[in-house]
Amino acid sequence: MDRTKVNDPDLKAIAAFVASTATPERCGLPYLAAVLPAEHRLAAAHVVRDLGALPPDAILYLLAQPLLDLANDHLLRDRDLTARYEERFEVEDSDEWTAAMAEYNREADAITAAIFRAQGEPGLAHLYLTDRRAFDRRLERGRQHFFGPPTGAHAAYLRSKGIID
Repeated sequence: MDRTKVNDPDLKAIAAFVASTATPERCGLPYLAAVLPAEHRLAAAHVVRDLGALPPDAILYLLAQPLLDLANDHLLRDRDLTARYEERFEVEDSDEWTAAMAEYNREADAITAAIFRAQGEPGLAHLYLTDRRAFDRRLERGRQHFFGPPTGAHAAYLRSKGIID
C-alpha cells in the first residue's frame, strides 16, 4: 500500500483530526470542518485511512466530506457553468426547468467525480457516478459511525430516499 505523503504544515491538522476521530465523544469533526480547509481535512483523512484504524464506511465519510466541499466550491465558482444554465432556471417547475436541472446535475456530477479523481480517489469517483444510492448509503453509515443514527425528520427523509432502512 502506498503511504500518504504529508507536508510539515499539515501535521497539526492531522494530529487534531486523528484525535477527534479517536475520542469516544467524537465531537471534534464538526469543529474541524468549520475551521480547517477542505484540503487539510482531506490530507488528514488520507492519513487516518492509511492507519487502518477505522471501518471502510467511516473512512469513506472522512474522505467524501472534504471532497464534496472541494467540488461544491468549484461548482459555485464556475461562472461558465452558471451562465449556461442561468436563463433556463428562470421558470421553476416548467418542463424546461426540469430538463435544465437534470442536465446541470449530470454536468455537476461529472465535475465532482473529476475532482475526486484529481485528489487521488478514483474509486470514490466511480461509485459516486455509477451507484449514487450505494455511495449515499455508505456515506450515511460512515456518518453514523461518528454521530449515531439519524432521528426525526432527517431519518424520515433518508428512509424516503432509500438511504437507510
